[in-house]
Amino acid sequence: VTDGAEKTEKYSETTTEVETEVVTDSVNKIEKDSETTTEVETEIETDSINKTEKDSEKTTEVETEIETEIVTDAPTSEVEEPTGKADEPVTGLCVVDPLERVDCGDPTTSKKSCIEKGCCWGETDIANAPWCFYSSIGEKVGICDAIDDADKVACKSTTEDACLTETDFNTSANFNPDAEITIRFLKPNSWKVVNLWSWDGGDNLYGGPNWPGKAIEDLGNGWWSHTFPKGIAFANVIFNNGELENTIKTYDITNIVTSTCFKLVGSTVITTTDCGLDLEMCHADAFERIQCGRDKITEDGCISLNCCYSELAGAPSCFYGVGSDFNNQYGTCVIEHELRSRCGEKDITEEECGDLGCCWDLSEDKNYPSCFYHGALVPTCSVDIFQRNSCGYSGISESECVDKYGCCYDQNSLTEDTRCYFQDIIPSGELSEPDCSDKKYRVKNLKKSSSGITATLDFGSQKCEKYDADITSLDFAATFETDTRLHLKVTPTDLEKYPHNADIPKEAFPFVPEVTGASDPEYVFDLEEDGDFNIVVKRKNGKIIFNSLEFVFEQQYLQVTTSVPINANIYGVGEVVSEFKRNANATKQALFALDSGCPKDSNIYGHHPFYMEIAEDGSSYGFFLKNAHGQDFILEPGKLSFKVNGGNFDMYFFMGPTPEEVVAQYHKVIGQPTLMPYWTLGWHQCRYGYKNLEQVEYVLDQFEKKKIPVDTMWIDIDFMDGFKDFTYDEINFPPKNIAKFVDRLHEKHLYYINMVDPAIATEKGYKTYDRGVDADIFVKNADGEDFVGKVWPGFTVFPDWFNPKVEEYWTREFKEFKDIAMTDGNWIDMNEAANFCNGACSGASKATPFKKGVFNPNNPPYVIFNNRNINTPLNYKTFDMDVTHYGGHIEYDVHNLYGHMESIVTNKVLKNIDPIKRPFLLSRSTFAGTGSYAAHWLGDNISNWDQLHWSIPVGADICGFNDNATEELCARWHELGAFYPFARNHNSIIGSDQEAFRWESVTESARRALAIRYEVLPYLYTLLIRTHTDSGMIVYPQAFIWPTDSVAIDNDEQFLFGKGMMITPVLKDGARSVNGYFPAGKWYDWYDPTVSFRGPTYKKLDAPLEHIPVHIRGGSIIPTQGPKLNIYENHAEGKAKGELYLDDGSSIDIKGKKSEIKYAAKEGSLTASGSYNYPESQKLATIKVLGIESEPSKVVVAQGVLIVEDLAISMNEDFTLNWA
Repeated sequence: VTDGAEKTEKYSETTTEVETEVVTDSVNKIEKDSETTTEVETEIETDSINKTEKDSEKTTEVETEIETEIVTDAPTSEVEEPTGKADEPVTGLCVVDPLERVDCGDPTTSKKSCIEKGCCWGETDIANAPWCFYSSIGEKVGICDAIDDADKVACKSTTEDACLTETDFNTSANFNPDAEITIRFLKPNSWKVVNLWSWDGGDNLYGGPNWPGKAIEDLGNGWWSHTFPKGIAFANVIFNNGELENTIKTYDITNIVTSTCFKLVGSTVITTTDCGLDLEMCHADAFERIQCGRDKITEDGCISLNCCYSELAGAPSCFYGVGSDFNNQYGTCVIEHELRSRCGEKDITEEECGDLGCCWDLSEDKNYPSCFYHGALVPTCSVDIFQRNSCGYSGISESECVDKYGCCYDQNSLTEDTRCYFQDIIPSGELSEPDCSDKKYRVKNLKKSSSGITATLDFGSQKCEKYDADITSLDFAATFETDTRLHLKVTPTDLEKYPHNADIPKEAFPFVPEVTGASDPEYVFDLEEDGDFNIVVKRKNGKIIFNSLEFVFEQQYLQVTTSVPINANIYGVGEVVSEFKRNANATKQALFALDSGCPKDSNIYGHHPFYMEIAEDGSSYGFFLKNAHGQDFILEPGKLSFKVNGGNFDMYFFMGPTPEEVVAQYHKVIGQPTLMPYWTLGWHQCRYGYKNLEQVEYVLDQFEKKKIPVDTMWIDIDFMDGFKDFTYDEINFPPKNIAKFVDRLHEKHLYYINMVDPAIATEKGYKTYDRGVDADIFVKNADGEDFVGKVWPGFTVFPDWFNPKVEEYWTREFKEFKDIAMTDGNWIDMNEAANFCNGACSGASKATPFKKGVFNPNNPPYVIFNNRNINTPLNYKTFDMDVTHYGGHIEYDVHNLYGHMESIVTNKVLKNIDPIKRPFLLSRSTFAGTGSYAAHWLGDNISNWDQLHWSIPVGADICGFNDNATEELCARWHELGAFYPFARNHNSIIGSDQEAFRWESVTESARRALAIRYEVLPYLYTLLIRTHTDSGMIVYPQAFIWPTDSVAIDNDEQFLFGKGMMITPVLKDGARSVNGYFPAGKWYDWYDPTVSFRGPTYKKLDAPLEHIPVHIRGGSIIPTQGPKLNIYENHAEGKAKGELYLDDGSSIDIKGKKSEIKYAAKEGSLTASGSYNYPESQKLATIKVLGIESEPSKVVVAQGVLIVEDLAISMNEDFTLNWA
């Protein structure tokens, strides 16, 4: 919930929204997104919650949204929350604990404005408690009730109007004694009734107080009508189908000032005239009329265009409604705020806007223009296959789709659920982009050597100008860096003229890849003097892996398109929540770091322009575009494209040929994953919403009582004083008590982590802010002043990670903070960077119209699919794109590096503070190579079964962050999450409790699955080390090990832990068995190794609620120990078997003190050999050999399993075990 929120709508669990393009800021509303739904100020419990602005959605899109009830009195544990007190007593409905108040205005709201809105007013010195707030029942109150006791009696003695007059309040904007507004709505065929949810400019509800409002009058012939009380100056409405569950509704239709008729066209609401109303907009003199439709159009034809019809000599009979914002000759003015394109200057008046022929809608939010350009209203069934929104239900017939639902039908749609889909509205002037595939640069000044190729690329007099002016002269270089790595680079010849097409700043890529040269390259690449420039990369056997069909280089638009096979096996390009194998026929995804929760197939927190393709013969290659600008990744039948907002083409090709080798070769360019401490492989427990330290201690106690393994306790921003970094809440998380708590954790060999956001509160006297101002290390507006956004503590500034002074500043803040209570690791969140304003909260920056050839960061010519693929402006919930960073960098060029740079700096800081121990750092926003400095987790995922499935490739908050996890979902998620490399349970402040001990079934599921994890920790740690030393992997998809297996290539419902353990999670609600696919080889049941079978085969596996099927791959050696309830106890158990890496588990520089032991079992012999430089005191106690077919004469065999116990073999020397 953001400050200034005035209304909230309480929806049912599933709400299908038919959206209109109608949004204004004349009424402040709550912004709902992945972050703001979790804000402390959202603890609202009543049915009086009025309405919610659902942001970040395409205006023509139909979405299903899962909402949760927000409850304030459901504690996360038995510990009660402390209360504070206001400095001015009030009575009645306005008696609300300051810590429980819900904002009814932004922090700048005056007492007069607050009371005029019917909100409560009460000043308090409690940090972050609003002074203007909703009543104790969540509703607004009468004006007199909102005033303190001293003034209440006097107020009650007068009328409300007199009271307003006495207090100098002005209600004229909300009252017109002559106004009488009637609205009518043409009911869609699938709706049984039409309900109305409405409010006026004074926030008075009509049809309330409970959503979804009341049914309005049925006039027959599909029309439903409502007339507002006389005197209302304007109305705001939402039409819906009246169903509390599965509500279908329009979006907000605001600022209705005259009687108006509406209907749905596809998924958009427009005005119409055939509704039986005498519409004021159709009362037009001859000079006011603008013709609609062709000459001599009939009345029926005119009305079908939603225009007015009346015959008048010397004027068109069919004409656009006068003054109608919803339908006119220019198109529509019904455009979502974030999609508006500014018309005229920022401070333009309504009259000046009208003179320009633009739309006017006074916006109270300065981030959005009040004067903006029109968009067209052209309903069509020609909807892009990527943008089709499902209508009806899966399996619907064509006749029902078209006749009942009024939707479009295409039997050949890509998926069954989009065969029936909504019409769409074509934006004004939208044309298909020009095809420049026949426009080729010519190769000039070609030079070849054994190490590579250089040339100049000349565009000559050709003209593409797909989106921007062509850059006609480019420099090209091909470097044969290794036998398996080809590096191609294209930059403008005149970089002084095009500085925004330069390389990624060196600070963001301090790692320099080793170049060994290519003596026997696995690739072939060549150019010819004066020939056409094409990027054609082949394997040395002549097979083409990359063939550029189109290559475009403009200042603010770059494109490279290559051919790919139909139904190509493409993996990668993140960060995204999706199936592991990308949809080769219909993928449209932006790469642009965004605080956006985890919507499917949309850009979220990270930027990773790398993909891998696996060919039919199993050979693989990888492609990395080293470019930090916003970009789109597009897959369509036979084509793969990157479309980029700027920068240059810095391209790497990795020849594999195996998928695992491709991954290793990629890491040689971006850097190896960082070396993590051993303890981070244990179980982590966190949540946003632990109200005090007592709750955290209670949770830890429950883990210990229920004997559930845990190693690390985390605390989210709850511990902070007013959400300010590097502070503790003196009441709920007293520093002295925190220090004692951390000491107790460390005594138990457990660990403590908390959060640091990059946003620094602009509070004078707050030392972190003051020192940052003194050091001048915050990012700047274009005018050179500190950029001010808004995050959890309110107005904030943001460190500039490119500034050389920021490391010293950040080190001091961390050190002083750690001196209070030593954290064992740190968590950096909200670093996309997230911002609750769109750009500067002051609205200082503005977007000017784009002109070709003129660099324009705030209004680029090509708009990427930012934010759920709805092309939201780039400053949405982040910085303005003209924000400046040290060194002359601007946000447009380095936005996607903000979290990456914070990780680099913070990693250095942690090493400055403790140069001995390996730092542990967890970052939400990442770029290619961030893994060399920090770990990563998915972010604000959702508690549902789909997200459980999609979490497999990435790892995620176990049980989900947003929404409420069910018992069964949480049980299954603990089973799966036990095999994530990073395993943490975490959820939101408004979610229900989901720690493992909350349900007996989940407790048992967690115990069983974590017992396996803790037992194989030596195996897991060896995998972790190999990622750092050899660019190895921890989790393997089947496709990467069996790339020629047609089933494995598509299977993202199973995975391997290392290469030796197959995990088959249950991903469906209610399932008590699961079908698993096992590729070639022999497989043993983890729980009963006497059960084995050979693949390739499918197996139906029993899976009771507390059980996850796990199998061991034949030929593997799995070192084990324990299991115990934490890493320290586990490590001290003294059981270890198999291939093993040993060191102290914590030092950055181990000074060669490591043991690397290789075990080999063959023909009755197990041999251990290796290097032994780490003195290991524990002994090898037990060896199990699976698959024994005949009884050895010298040892005991039990049903095919050889068990040799009580060996006490030294771990510091070679040995051989024989059986015969």
